[in-house]
This record gives sequence, structure tokens and C-alpha cells, in this order.
Amino acid sequence: MSDDVNDRLRDKTMQIVSLNQRVEALQAQLSGSQRRCAQFTERISELETALEEKNNEIQLLTSELSRAKGALDSMGREMQEIRAQQSQQMGKRQSEPDESVKGELELAQMTIERLREDLKKFSAAANSVVNGEEGSVESLRQILLEIGDPKFRILNLVLSQKTARVDEIASTFLMDVSRVNQIVDALQAAGEVEIQDGSTIIPARKYRETAVPKEEWAKLEPLDVFARLEEFVGKTDDNTTLANAIETVVEILEQKLARSGALMFQMRKTADAWRKQSQNVEELHYTVREWRARAQALG
Repeated sequence: MSDDVNDRLRDKTMQIVSLNQRVEALQAQLSGSQRRCAQFTERISELETALEEKNNEIQLLTSELSRAKGALDSMGREMQEIRAQQSQQMGKRQSEPDESVKGELELAQMTIERLREDLKKFSAAANSVVNGEEGSVESLRQILLEIGDPKFRILNLVLSQKTARVDEIASTFLMDVSRVNQIVDALQAAGEVEIQDGSTIIPARKYRETAVPKEEWAKLEPLDVFARLEEFVGKTDDNTTLANAIETVVEILEQKLARSGALMFQMRKTADAWRKQSQNVEELHYTVREWRARAQALG
């Protein structure tokens, strides 16, 4: 009788050992699956970030190529006008001395050659952009500043400097102030620039506004979020954009930081102040660093 009990106990023990081994094997498989899942999730996040960067790059290139097309059209029109003027002058000057006609022909030829050289520069810069060469977009922007249609040259100057005065634009491009005002008015009507104080030109809001990548930042640690916010502050001085950025960071961090009520209140107050009117960007840099230090102290 006792032998039967011992045999049954032995069998049960062996079954338990076997089950434990199976559980351990399944746990190992589960751990491996979880690890692979985490790797896949991380890779998907990296791909999503890369895709967003590519989309932004495509939008930038589309905008630059649109301006480039305008510059090409302008150069084409200028060459046609020169040829038409050349033909008209030839008809008018047939009775004038040969030297006079020769001088005008040489001047027209020099102008055409200059336009051809400008076109070569532009074509080379555009090909570099199409081929994805490093620094090609900046090179194309510089070419447009040098040889493009005055409207696009002025717009590119304003976009690159973020602000420019009418007299500064006139001096840079050797143009009359009245002509600059005409072009600026046309750009404002087209929604490309805004005029402040009657003489200061800034990019239109569509160029100044930049959205915070909320989903990407939400995956970061709080201190890294503040670091990204500080970088973002250095990219724009638009008050609405900065207010939205601060509010987005509050939405991200209020679930991640314990005992952060006072900090979140101060951040919301700062966002409200920026939404009402522009503040000092340099002071905001220091403020974000203070927020980061307080967040670090909260643990």
C-alpha cells in the first residue's frame, strides 16, 4: 500500500517537474518574444521619425523648386524681351552709323551671355538638389538670391534672415525703394510675407509656424523633452508657435512627472503670456533650462 502511494507521489513529482520545465521554456519564449516586440516597436518608431523627416524635406524641396521655376520663367522672359528689343533696335537703327548699331549689338550679346551663364548656374544647382547632394538646397537658395526674379530674391532674403527692412532690401539688390515696396505689396497680397511698422518685412505665418512632433516627444524621458523644447525655441520666434509648443510639452509631461503641479502651472502661465504677445526669446531659453532643472529635482 505504501509502495503504491510512493509511486503515485513520485509520478506526481515528476509531472510537476515536467510542468515546471515547460513553464520555464514558455517563459523563455515569452521573454524572447517580448524582446523582439520591443525591438520591432523601436524600429517602427525610428522609421516613423525618418518618414516624417523625409516628408518635411520633400515639402522644402517642393517649395524651393517652385521658386526655382519662377526664376527660370523670369530669365526666359528677360531673354525674350532682349531679343525683341534687339530686333526693334535693328529696324530703327538701320540708317544710323555702323558703330552705333555694333555697340548696341555687343551690349545685347553681353546681356544674353550673362543670362546663359546664370541659367547654367541655376541648372547645376537644380541638378544637385534632384540628386540629393549634401548642401544642395542651400546652394540653390543662394543662386536664387543672386540671379532669380526680384520677387523670389526678395522672398528668399526675408525667409533666410527672418526679417528685413525695405531700405536694406533696396540696398542689397540695388533697387529703388518704390520698386521694392511694389514687390513687397505683391508678396503680402500673395500671402508670402507680412509688413510690420510699415517698413519691416517678415515671413508669413505659414513659414513661421512649426508644429511640435508630439507623438515623437511623448516617447522621450522628461529631461529629453525639455532639451527638445529648448532646441525648438531656437528655431522660431513666432509667439503662437512657441505658445503651442509649451502647451504640448505640458500635455506630455503632466502624466510623466509626479508632484509637478506648480511646474505645470508656471509653464501654462508662460504659454498664455506668449499667446497674448511676443516675449523675449533669450529669456525663454533660460526659463526652459530652469524648468528642466526643476523636473530633474522632482525625479
